[in-house]
Amino acid sequence: MDVIYLAFANSRTEPLLTLQEEDNSLFQTLSARQLKQHFILNRDSYATIESVSNTISQSRDQLRLFLYSGHAGRDRLMLEGQSANAEGIAHLLGQCKNLKLVFLNGCSTYEQVKGLLAKGVPAVLATSAPINDRKATDFSLRFFQALNNQSTISEAFELAKGEILTRYKDVQIEIHDILAEPGSGTTEESLWGLYINSGKEDVKNWKLPFQTVVAGTESFVPNVLLIDTLIETLAKYRDDVKKIVDDEMAGATKSILDKREAILKAVPHPVSEQLRKLLVDDDTSEGGLTFFHKVGPDRLTQIVVINNTLLELLGYTILAQLWEIATQPGFKISEENRTKLRGFFNASVIGKSASQFLDLIGIVRNVLSENSKKSFIEEIDALSEAYNTNAELREAIDYLEQVNQKVTAKSVDPAEANEMCVIAEQKLAVFLKHLGFLSNYTIFSIKSIDVLNYRHYPTVKFKHRMVKLEQRFVGLAENQEITDQAWACNSILIIRNGDEKKFLNLSPFVIDENAFDDKASIAKLYFFDSYDKASNAYAFRHVYKPADTLLKVEEQKHFQILKAQFDAFAKSVFNQPMQAL
Repeated sequence: MDVIYLAFANSRTEPLLTLQEEDNSLFQTLSARQLKQHFILNRDSYATIESVSNTISQSRDQLRLFLYSGHAGRDRLMLEGQSANAEGIAHLLGQCKNLKLVFLNGCSTYEQVKGLLAKGVPAVLATSAPINDRKATDFSLRFFQALNNQSTISEAFELAKGEILTRYKDVQIEIHDILAEPGSGTTEESLWGLYINSGKEDVKNWKLPFQTVVAGTESFVPNVLLIDTLIETLAKYRDDVKKIVDDEMAGATKSILDKREAILKAVPHPVSEQLRKLLVDDDTSEGGLTFFHKVGPDRLTQIVVINNTLLELLGYTILAQLWEIATQPGFKISEENRTKLRGFFNASVIGKSASQFLDLIGIVRNVLSENSKKSFIEEIDALSEAYNTNAELREAIDYLEQVNQKVTAKSVDPAEANEMCVIAEQKLAVFLKHLGFLSNYTIFSIKSIDVLNYRHYPTVKFKHRMVKLEQRFVGLAENQEITDQAWACNSILIIRNGDEKKFLNLSPFVIDENAFDDKASIAKLYFFDSYDKASNAYAFRHVYKPADTLLKVEEQKHFQILKAQFDAFAKSVFNQPMQAL
């Protein structure tokens, strides 16, 4: 499928507001058609040399249009914290045999045109002088609005040109069929030029793809693809699931109920609870719970919730490991990584994108590497690498993120929701194919621990009051576990199955509100959402009901341990308390 790549060289710590506006506006303009699968929209808000190189390489045969927007020079593109050699970028783009247009929306990019055309790029849109940020944004927005409305490259250029000339009197713009020197003007503002490679003049008539690859929804049966994918994936890790596959290959018939039950037992909480709402038909015995087994806006939202829950669980797990290694002697973390982590804590998770959680995983993996440590969830390294190298996986996650933004903005057209459900289920299935390893882990909520020190015991033992977060159709019940080591009170632990000594404490990033209540016998999980410096309060989001009101941790006595944990984390990683971040 055709790929449109938008690369914005913005800064996470000191963002350019006009560049953010261009980024957000172009996404809003193009995302509706991306969601219909007219093309793949690859949005790179904080482009780096690595991300640009990887994306161009991965989509080499599918890339049709490349936009760079940000600071630039005669022979450089200024990516996040780095300067990229224009000759190197031109070489990469020259390998994209189906590329139609390169749009360099930065200062004085004309000098790069000759190199791009020499590499065979059919058309280049560039500037020949320093350019005002506001005008650059206006030109880009009008150009892409026209393309989105099925204008040709040439028509879109003329419409953008008209927009700028109408708004600003001190701008000159020209068009070239072949590379030529820009005209000399007396104005201070840049000349935009559209430069067409000799012999490739037909590119001026190219339009954005306008076709859908989705079959009609009438014959679509929800969950079939998801269940088949999960059974095939989990069979590599679970004997009970493998038996289902083996039995079917031998000619036996396995019911959909058997498959659902095996899947939900294999997938760890809290993901299994959200998945259950997608896979299970309405059941009046469930006390009024809502399920989402029929296509429509609600099912689409639930697919997004599952995707977000997966990424947040992985993100908070690796963040919990960061705190663990930060308390060890010789801990190292670069100031660049500290700065990026501060940005994560200074914004609400509700507004975060999937890419930001993937960035978080990448940042912490870099810190682990600096300290010669492996990820607690060892398979997360392979998943992260797959995201960088597997185009299908990257496209799936990017598509689900775009659906997420549309759902969050409440801008899903009910008439489009059914079609989007079909595509979103396909993309979620692609993501889940890479996540079977999660069945190697179980999550526990620990309430309290008693010391068992009897004379006839050779060693001290510990009795834990705990809830094993394993999906059951009759709910989650409190039980007791006796071990040779104490785990951690009032905490959420993730444990590698078969090795109780290999566990990681996810608190305070993942908490069980009921772990602080002696009378409660069930789990009520929350993910950390945000921190408010002014009130010194922490907000947590209900894992099972993410749309519910946030849980605020302020002065409640039973929650003070959480505030102390966050401060201890901040001092270990940032060398300062949370209020100083």
